[in-house]
Amino acid sequence: MAFGFGLWSFFKGFTRLRRKRLIENTPTSTVRGLAMGLVELIGKAGKTRTFTSPLTHTECVFYRYTVERYESSGRSGHWVVIAKGDSNYCPLWLDDGTGKVMVFPQGAELIMPIDYQFETGFGKSLSNNLVDFMQQNGLRYEGFFGSASLRFKEWFLVPEETICVLGTAQPTGGQISDHKAQLIQRLTALKGNPQKMADVDTNKDGSISVDEWNQAASKVEQELLEEELRLQASGDSVDVVIGKGEAGQVFIISDESQTQLIKSLSWQAFLGVCGGAALSLAMLAYLVYRLSAWTRW
Repeated sequence: MAFGFGLWSFFKGFTRLRRKRLIENTPTSTVRGLAMGLVELIGKAGKTRTFTSPLTHTECVFYRYTVERYESSGRSGHWVVIAKGDSNYCPLWLDDGTGKVMVFPQGAELIMPIDYQFETGFGKSLSNNLVDFMQQNGLRYEGFFGSASLRFKEWFLVPEETICVLGTAQPTGGQISDHKAQLIQRLTALKGNPQKMADVDTNKDGSISVDEWNQAASKVEQELLEEELRLQASGDSVDVVIGKGEAGQVFIISDESQTQLIKSLSWQAFLGVCGGAALSLAMLAYLVYRLSAWTRW
C-alpha cells in the first residue's frame, strides 16, 4: 500500500507541476479584453442569488462541505464520508473593475483552505446548527458515550472576496443554454441535496408527495425567472461564461492570490515528486529484502 501511495504521489506531483507552469505561462486577462479559450482572471466574487452555507450558515456565493464519521475496524479505523455537497449548480460573478463575467463552477478544481473545521471529542459537543443539519439529513450523531466521532469541514467564498479563476471562456450555450436547461439543472441539484429535499417535505411524513414536489418545482422556476428579469434589468451580459472546457483542460477556482497559488502548487509538486519517489524506492527495497529473506528460508 505504501509503495502504491508513493507512485500515486509521484505522478500527482507532476500533475501539480503542470498546473503551476500553466498558471505561470497564462497571462492574466481582463473581463473587458476577454477572448474565447483558456483565460486567467482575478477579481471580486459576486452573487447571483442569496444563500447560506449548510454548516455555519454563512452568507456566501459558493460553498462546499463534507461530514465524516470515524469507523473502527479491529485495532485500526478510518474516516468515512457520510454527507457532502456544494453549490456547483449556482453560477457566480467575477468583477475585476473592467466588467464582470459569470463563472459556472461545475467541474472546477477548488484550491481553497478550509474555512471551518470541527471535530467532536472530549468536552466538544455539537453546536445547534450542526445538530439541526444532522437531523434534517437523517444522519446519526450520537454514540454510546455521547456524540459519535464526527468531523465537519466547510469551504466557502463570501461576496467581494478576491478569487483567481483559470478556465475556459465560451458562449453561454456551452454551460447554460436556455431557461428549460437551467430549470432541469436546478431541479436535478435539488433532488441530490438531502437537506433541501427535507425542506420540500413540508408535512414531515418522510416522503415527498406529488403536490409537495410541484410546489417546490414552481418555487425553483419562480426564482429562476426573477434572476433572469434582474439580469435583463441590470444590463449584465451573460453571452460568455467561464467554465470547464474540453476533456483534459484545466479549470481552477481559488481564493488564494496568484503568487500564493503558484507557491502552494510548487510545494505540492516538490513533495509529490520527491517524497513519492523516496517512499516508493524505500518500500521497493524493503520488499526485495523481505523476498530475498523468504527465499533463503
